[in-house]
Amino acid sequence: MKTSPNDKNRYRHLLLDNQLKVLLVESDESPKSSAALAVNVGHYDDPNDRPGLAHFLEHMLFLGTKEFPQIGEFQNFISQHGGSNNAWTGPEHTCYFFDISNSHFEQALARFSRFFVSPLFHAEAVEKERMAVDSEFQMKLNDDARRLYEVHKAVVNQQHPFSKFSVGNAQTLHDKPDSPIRDELLEFYQQHYSADLMTLCLVSPHSLDEQQSVVEELFSDVINRNKASKSVTVPFWTPNQAPQWIHIQPIKEMRKLTVAFEFPSMIEHYQTKPLSYIAHMIGYEGGGSVTQWLKHKEWITSLAAGGGASGSNFREFTVSCILTPEGLEHCEEIIERLFQYIRLVTQHGLSSWRYDEKRAVMEAAFRFQESIKPMDLASHLVMSLQHYQPDDAVYGDYMMQAYDAELTQQLASTLTPENCRVTLVSQQGSFDQTADWYDTPYSIADIPAELIEKWRQAPAHPEMYLADENPYICHHLETQNLESEATLPEQIQNLPGFTLWHLQEPEIRVPKGAIYVAIDSPKSVETPRRIVMLKLCVELFMDALSKRTYQAELAGMSYNIYAHQGGLTLALYGFSEKMPQLLSLILERFKQREFQRSRFEEIKQQLQRFWANSRHDRPISQLFNCLSGLLQPNNPPHKVLLEALNDIEVDELPVFVGELLDTLHVEMFVYGDWQRHQALDMGDALKDALRVKDQEYRESLRPLIMLGNTGSSHREVFCDQPDSAVVVYQQAQTSTPRNVALFTLTNQLMSSEFFHQIRTKQQLGYMVGTGNMPLNRHPGIVFYVQSPTAGSGHLLSAIDEFLNAFYMVLLELTDYQWHSSKRGLLNQIMTPDANLKAKGQRLWVAIGNKDHGFSHRDTVIEEIKQLSRADMIRFVVEQLKPRTATRLVMSTQGTNHENEPKVQLGQDILSIEQFHALPRNTELG
Repeated sequence: MKTSPNDKNRYRHLLLDNQLKVLLVESDESPKSSAALAVNVGHYDDPNDRPGLAHFLEHMLFLGTKEFPQIGEFQNFISQHGGSNNAWTGPEHTCYFFDISNSHFEQALARFSRFFVSPLFHAEAVEKERMAVDSEFQMKLNDDARRLYEVHKAVVNQQHPFSKFSVGNAQTLHDKPDSPIRDELLEFYQQHYSADLMTLCLVSPHSLDEQQSVVEELFSDVINRNKASKSVTVPFWTPNQAPQWIHIQPIKEMRKLTVAFEFPSMIEHYQTKPLSYIAHMIGYEGGGSVTQWLKHKEWITSLAAGGGASGSNFREFTVSCILTPEGLEHCEEIIERLFQYIRLVTQHGLSSWRYDEKRAVMEAAFRFQESIKPMDLASHLVMSLQHYQPDDAVYGDYMMQAYDAELTQQLASTLTPENCRVTLVSQQGSFDQTADWYDTPYSIADIPAELIEKWRQAPAHPEMYLADENPYICHHLETQNLESEATLPEQIQNLPGFTLWHLQEPEIRVPKGAIYVAIDSPKSVETPRRIVMLKLCVELFMDALSKRTYQAELAGMSYNIYAHQGGLTLALYGFSEKMPQLLSLILERFKQREFQRSRFEEIKQQLQRFWANSRHDRPISQLFNCLSGLLQPNNPPHKVLLEALNDIEVDELPVFVGELLDTLHVEMFVYGDWQRHQALDMGDALKDALRVKDQEYRESLRPLIMLGNTGSSHREVFCDQPDSAVVVYQQAQTSTPRNVALFTLTNQLMSSEFFHQIRTKQQLGYMVGTGNMPLNRHPGIVFYVQSPTAGSGHLLSAIDEFLNAFYMVLLELTDYQWHSSKRGLLNQIMTPDANLKAKGQRLWVAIGNKDHGFSHRDTVIEEIKQLSRADMIRFVVEQLKPRTATRLVMSTQGTNHENEPKVQLGQDILSIEQFHALPRNTELG
């Protein structure tokens, strides 16, 4: 098995006697153990009269087995021991996965393995979980991604199993007079869940021998029903389904044009990846590309190549553009230009040296791949085992073995107008059909022969050309000598308005690095209007950079610039050798501070669209957005931002930027493989670009509204959607380490029980949970429910009942359960950084939080260790019980519940301005 030289894990592949494929990973430093099991069964296998049965089965397997019959026992065991679990159902696969503390891994596996041997399908759980599936369906009725996907199913070959409705709902999963759904679940399980369709992956510090022994003991009795020969032979498209033009109407304001082609499955070519290479060529975004040409014409904002659905017997290949309003009027010409560029790539661009460039980047990424969380690794590798040869499970995603010129040319030659299907997503147009289940309007028609001929005959465009060699590809990928024994960042420069931190990473030795730059300017966040102007500047700057930085991104470097409550932050990450070159390019562009009027108008429209579309977001998302706007004055809700955006003009931006530069405070962190002198050089380049001299240096304050002891406050939000939702936020009075510990441990203790009570037992909704929610570093906890079945008044009552009774749950915990819950939380907090990027982000957050000793986490850990059960009961009774709590309640009443009671309590918040004007404290961070 080929592994990365940077990979310290040990691997072993097994094939059990029942033909279950197993990959064991011994990871010495893994903070948790994880397992994932994938089965080659998905919604393709649903009976035609039972759409969603595979998905329903996935839900049911968690709810009790012969050996562990109690409903919810598995989730509780996982949660009590610092773990998490989840699953997903796809077209052809279902995947189950969990992680847990290392010492409880075998016990968790004993429970997990029984899913696939002796599930009970409890009759009392069937109805509740069916409603959970229905809630999941109802929640996505206004989700454009799901609505468009359902049209996709409607316009392919209706004999292909892809066309089936995959989610299921109460209608498709109801009991029939002669066939209870429970009986069908059992029959489906017994017919399809077979060991020879399964792959299993374990990741743990336990030795390979120990893991093998446990797997052989626990999984050898999974039944092999000899299903491995199953296959799909029906074509994905029928011969008359191309060329066609499909037009779909979304709910949100969006404009997307997609050109799709159909290929056979490409999985057998994973070692050479010819289609991936073609996508790389067509999707190029640098100078001379079709992307840049169309952007220059102001017809598109972005282009992506290589996406599309895929399955065991087909592979869609798509080229998708996000259109501007003007681009919507030029769809046919956009497609013509796309085919011109495809022809250029096919005739002149497919060469071994370009393939070798991409292969070099992939090999570098593989050679210096970094660790990921055990559960992410297990759930990734278990699917690799489904698709790749066992020896390629780790390397398969990165493999580009050799350039197959004949096959690549053959595939590219089929990217012609005669073979395409065009999909246009826009609200404008006429639609004569409606897709099932999500009621999505669409139309479909053949593309006229004369238009196909026009696209086919279009001559090469003189302004399109192929890229030269990539100057950012790193060829000297070796780490630099360590200069010191330092393990924490050091402040190596501290000037008025400028602080430079540096750490040459001593343990994770890879030739990579991260650069963080926080640019604070109080004038950038004085008003919502200025906040919006900052966002416009950032978007325009990112847009102007994209053409010049694309090759650096291809070579394994990335960057992001984002606005926040104090100003903006620039973050770069990737191979360190040429990162200073990328930073220099970004800073050079920043010095110009030019704002093109045409791009300004388009980006302004993009922001308008995004903020206006937020009224179609899930109710729970809208409540959280409004909650942040109430409590964080520098983080206004979308509605306020939209109002502020309307009258901003491009001519204001240069003056605005000049004002920002007069009141700067800059903090920079250079972390990774760079030595001290290189950090100082990059700091000098930054100071020069930002003109760090003679300014009024001030950090921005990040105000947080404190609730004090005002009891309950309530804000109703009108979402005009079927579901009701409630969010309850409770805030610590101070941000001491003890309060951080109290709120964090409370969330750990409550989360599993809240989910079990509100979702599993009461079936109030699919989106249910608690969350540790610090705002501006200030501790808080949040409870949320979105429901298709109950109004907001009922939802708040259910939350209040839970909070009133929770102290009893704490009293009834055994000593073992109490200590396990604490240990689980401590293990989560103390989990070592998985990779360089994660560690850099953690250190940067500490710098931003003024934790210059980098000891806050350790202090909180000590506070958690000292908390007793009596402390937690006192905290819950005195601070969280509704009768005594100070809290902020956000609610929305769904259109399905207009005649049901609403939330009515405390002081109603009629507006953000009114709330901010009330006499209360504001914490300034």
